[in-house]
Amino acid sequence: MVRLIDTQLKELESSELIRNRNSARKSSQGGSSLFRGVSKWNHWLALLALIILIGCSFAWFFRDWSFLPYEHVVLSLHGSTSLGDELMPRLAEAFLRDEMGASETGFRIASKDPKGHSYLHVWGKVPGRLGLQVIEIYASGSSAAFECLATEGGRQSCDIGMSSRPINELDKEIYPALRNLGDRGNEHVVALDGIAIIVNPQNPVARLSVPQLRAIYTSQITNWKDVGGIDAPIEIYGRDRNSGTFEMFTEKVIGKDTIANAEVSAIPSDHQIGDSSLMVDSVMRSRNAIGYVSSPMIREAKALQISDGSGPAFPPTELSIVTEDYPICRRLLLYDWDAPGSLMNAFVRYVVYKPGQTLVRQTPFVELTPKIFPVVPPQNAPAAYKDVASKYSRIGLSFHFSSEQVDATTDITNQLDNLARVNVLRLRTFLAQHGGTGDDILLIGFADEHEGGLPSENLAHKRSESVATSLRAIGVIVPSQNIRNFGSELPVASNDTPEGRRKNRRVEVWVRNGLQ
Repeated sequence: MVRLIDTQLKELESSELIRNRNSARKSSQGGSSLFRGVSKWNHWLALLALIILIGCSFAWFFRDWSFLPYEHVVLSLHGSTSLGDELMPRLAEAFLRDEMGASETGFRIASKDPKGHSYLHVWGKVPGRLGLQVIEIYASGSSAAFECLATEGGRQSCDIGMSSRPINELDKEIYPALRNLGDRGNEHVVALDGIAIIVNPQNPVARLSVPQLRAIYTSQITNWKDVGGIDAPIEIYGRDRNSGTFEMFTEKVIGKDTIANAEVSAIPSDHQIGDSSLMVDSVMRSRNAIGYVSSPMIREAKALQISDGSGPAFPPTELSIVTEDYPICRRLLLYDWDAPGSLMNAFVRYVVYKPGQTLVRQTPFVELTPKIFPVVPPQNAPAAYKDVASKYSRIGLSFHFSSEQVDATTDITNQLDNLARVNVLRLRTFLAQHGGTGDDILLIGFADEHEGGLPSENLAHKRSESVATSLRAIGVIVPSQNIRNFGSELPVASNDTPEGRRKNRRVEVWVRNGLQ
């Protein structure tokens, strides 16, 4: 019975298995058709997902520019980090807004060079113009200003070069195309920069010379007693090597040839400060500390008077910097190829005159707009000079000359340097704004004791007359009794160096007290 039942169960299972197989076969045939349909849809869905993935990856990797509006570079500026890091971006943004009518402005780093210097795009949305109008600023050093102006076309060319030093003969030798760069119309002074040497207010030292500073910052002088102070070691502080202030201090005090030499500095690495406020804080914490900052950043520290050596010492005041009497100051310059009526020319004019100078005032640099400064004459001044100082005040500008000698056979007005030529116009504007005339000012010429050919009084007087002639040409008449000179008296620098003699060959401008 058990076997029978077992046999019947096996037969039943066998028949059921056959039916199931047949059913599965039919189902498989129908399912295969369905699978083929689903497979086709999966294929298209997978392809679509792949396309979306590639698009998202592209958008991620190129996110910096893939969704930006079209950019049109209307001006490019290359050169000095001192100008390009802060001042020029501000001026470019203001120019886009004020002169080009941009309704919206902004900044974007477009790319970087292998050394990490940025191509900064200052952009503006200008109604009526397609895309973003861009002023490109590439700050990598003053030498780049001259390289870009000598290059025709390509990424390395530019419209305007930014420099914290004048073009020199070596630049012109390297780039023959620049032999006339620096002539009238191509060189523009944007601002002046001065560095203050600061110590703790408890330090009794009041003045130093540039040679003494050089000795301190190269470890040749290490004790304050060697420069008239107490018997205590000198704690040296300086700016980090990436700052424009470091570059200028090194150039003016240590020497141009040592800028790239890290070993020349006596400053410990933990005393290399990246911020002016921190520099002042460090000096204030130690009675024996010395450091340097841009002139407007002195705060509660004590600023030393500085001489160039055998010349007189000057404090880092706005007057001593804007007249260039202070030894550690420099001109900040733009160079271009003169193109009247161009956007480039409009930008330069905007920067050099009042709109741009208003922005310069908001930076650590010194603006060029003339101001009135009362003056206490030095004790060794002639009586006539002291009399002038009792009735007149200084206007914050001095006229300097591009030639060391006054050539009596040529028109001396052509020897005014590029800043002096613009200062002629600034002086006229100043008088008009204050309700003054040529009767209200004195032009006082100076020479140096090493000039030959003519007596120093004659040379000094010819200089003051040359400024009067330039003013007369634009409608400002200075009476002859207001054109004076003090010969080689009252030098502002040493007569032993070409730079010192250039500073001494000057014309000061004084304005009658009471002019509002």
